[in-house]
Amino acid sequence: MEKEILSQIDRIDDLIERSTKLDDEVLICECFCVSVGDIRTTCQSEGAFDLTKVQDTFSFGRGCSECLKKIDSWVHNIF
Repeated sequence: MEKEILSQIDRIDDLIERSTKLDDEVLICECFCVSVGDIRTTCQSEGAFDLTKVQDTFSFGRGCSECLKKIDSWVHNIF
């Protein structure tokens, strides 16, 4: 019973974390200085993250690729 409750709390925490929108100034790709604001502006017409468009515009993820490795931790907080 306790494990089930803890699992539910973890899921709730995950939902809260995913619902918090990041500030425009947050740097996502340090190699090419791509911020949340850059991504929002680039993908504005789609209203959702478009990896190909961001890569073509900024060479996003083509440096150390750390931003792509951690994509699940931030992509839901862009829009």
